[in-house]
Amino acid sequence: MNYNAITGGKDAPRDDIKVFTEYDKFLEPRRNARFYKALSHLFIEDEYSLWTDGNIKLKVSEEEFIKLMGDYDVMAFNHPYDRDCLYQEAEECIKLGLDYPELIEEQVARYKKEGFKEHQGLWHTCTILRRHTPEVKRLNEKWWAEICRGSLRDQISFPYAFAGKVKTLEIDGHPFDNKWFKREPHKITRNGMI
Repeated sequence: MNYNAITGGKDAPRDDIKVFTEYDKFLEPRRNARFYKALSHLFIEDEYSLWTDGNIKLKVSEEEFIKLMGDYDVMAFNHPYDRDCLYQEAEECIKLGLDYPELIEEQVARYKKEGFKEHQGLWHTCTILRRHTPEVKRLNEKWWAEICRGSLRDQISFPYAFAGKVKTLEIDGHPFDNKWFKREPHKITRNGMI
């Protein structure tokens, strides 16, 4: 099932996919949306869940997209910019002011201390396909724990939580308008944060 979460009025309501809006335990609307994004197995009862950010529209059917997964349980697109690891992403997030620098720095310092190596992949988490196996449920919960403990920039914690488990799709064409999906502008941004 294709789903997303729209919180804080950031994107326009949609009726073409399942949209969650109720969770509001955090002051930060983006963290409320991440609750649904990370913990797909709690909200989608189907064998598969396909997360798409509120401003992403899939151009192909869910069935066609699922076929690309093969034997993997998690699939996402490679990051569209010239970065291939969470450490580079963390630096970019700090540079752009996308989250509190000290929070990001503590998180990546912990990953380094645990021995997580550089250049282990970086994914464009606007679209994530998951098969709800027991292992994926466990990895989802690990990802959510990292989002709660560290930065809400989920592209930093996704490679750590799902290390070695993601089938990577190459983006064929423009990063935000290609044969698979189209990204539309957010309805609103907050201090340039998206």
